Amino acid sequence: MEELQDYSGEFKPDLKLQDFSKDALVRLLKASAKLYVGIGGLYHRAIRERYGMDVALEFERKIWRRNEVLEVQRVNEAMNTEGNDVAALFKFCQLDPGIGGIMEIEYDLKNNNHGIMTVKYCQSLAYFERHGETDLQKFVCEVLDKEGFAEIARECFNPKMKARPLKLPPRKSKDEVACQWEFKIEE
Repeated sequence: MEELQDYSGEFKPDLKLQDFSKDALVRLLKASAKLYVGIGGLYHRAIRERYGMDVALEFERKIWRRNEVLEVQRVNEAMNTEGNDVAALFKFCQLDPGIGGIMEIEYDLKNNNHGIMTVKYCQSLAYFERHGETDLQKFVCEVLDKEGFAEIARECFNPKMKARPLKLPPRKSKDEVACQWEFKIEE
């Protein structure tokens, strides 16, 4: 059977994901990645409306912290990636639906123990800027991401790996990068 470019036309009772073209699967993955990240925004808004911002941020922090190790394990297992250096962490970031699935990122691997990750476009930051959600943007970028990248680096890849933000929002213009991170294994 010829690879499907989309699912227009008749219903196929024996359809499998393998029946689709690579481009179609990439579109489906990107749509799924947006849903994955978007669901966090939906539960955050519901908790904030019912219980206030402090409770919403507390739950946001707890939920993402509990998910991080599992997220790395599942992605790495699905794609057979392994390693304990910065190159391995960058592979994970490229494949993760919440990072590589929705962000435009440039990776500068200086060596396997040192690299810079530059996020050129971040869907979450674009949302925060569009809706004037500066408090939530500050929390996500300066707390969740800072703690999250540090924990992923240390707990999932190498206890000696450090994650350090080189640039965080807010941006002066949309032409600026969203953020920039340094990952380094320190002896």
